[in-house]
Amino acid sequence: MQSPNISRAVAAPLGDDPSRRRFLAAGSAVTVFASLRSAIARAEAQGGDPIFAAIERHKETEIRFCAACKLTDEVAAEEEGRVVTPANEAEYEAASAASESALAALLATPPATKAGFHAAFEYIIGLGWDECLSPFAETLRKSKIFAS
Repeated sequence: MQSPNISRAVAAPLGDDPSRRRFLAAGSAVTVFASLRSAIARAEAQGGDPIFAAIERHKETEIRFCAACKLTDEVAAEEEGRVVTPANEAEYEAASAASESALAALLATPPATKAGFHAAFEYIIGLGWDECLSPFAETLRKSKIFAS
């Protein structure tokens, strides 16, 4: 399976603005992450599922990416009396690449439990990146929870 073009997935709902900065300004990823806590606890009680580690990894990389966005926001930097440095830009690029890689890994990880399926589906839908649904649907076909 070919990895999705995450940049395109992010940019599509944003119109002409291809950056995730606009997306992040529209809402908080924390809201998405909070709804998964109970599902994660249930699945861990059932013996674990690799999809939860993939979700957690993506959450961590998105938190890093959000912080990097704040560092490279030129308007905020000016208001705070600072300049965006090459190190800030490098962190932004590294955080963006890490987030895209974690998302690709998440979309390629088949859930091993029904709780994992529900948590992953809810998480991916919550991201609002419809382009992620098709690659994840292909991955679901590999999951043992759908085996006959």
